[in-house]
Amino acid sequence: MHSFLRMSLLPMALGAILLGGCATHEDLAMTQAAADAARMQAEQARATADQALAAARAATEKSHQASAAASQAQQSASNAQTAAQTASASAQQAKDEAQAAEDRETAARETAEREAAERTRPARTRLARGERG
Repeated sequence: MHSFLRMSLLPMALGAILLGGCATHEDLAMTQAAADAARMQAEQARATADQALAAARAATEKSHQASAAASQAQQSASNAQTAAQTASASAQQAKDEAQAAEDRETAARETAEREAAERTRPARTRLARGERG
C-alpha cells in the first residue's frame, strides 16, 4: 500500500503543484474574449484613423482649390486695376486734347474777330500838315 500511495499521490501532488500556475478553460475563454475585444477596438481605431486621413486629404484638396481660386481672383483684380489705370490715362489724354482744341478754337475766334475788326475799321488817312480830315 505504501508503494501505491507513493506511486499515485506523488505524481498527483507534483501535477497539482505544476498545474497550480496553469489557466483553466474559463481563464482561456476570458483571455480569448479580451483578445477579441481588443482586436475589435483596434479595428475600430484603424477605421477611425482611415476616416480621419480621408477627411484630411479632402481638406487639403479643398485648400488647394481655394488657393487656386484666390490666385485667380487676385490675377483678375490685378487685370482690372491695370484696365482702370489705362482708362484713367485715356480719359486724361482725351481731356487734355479737348482743352487744347478749345484753346485753339478760342485763339482762332479771337484772330478772326481781330481780322474782322481790322477790316471794318476805316483806313486812317494820313493828312498833310495843316489838313483836316
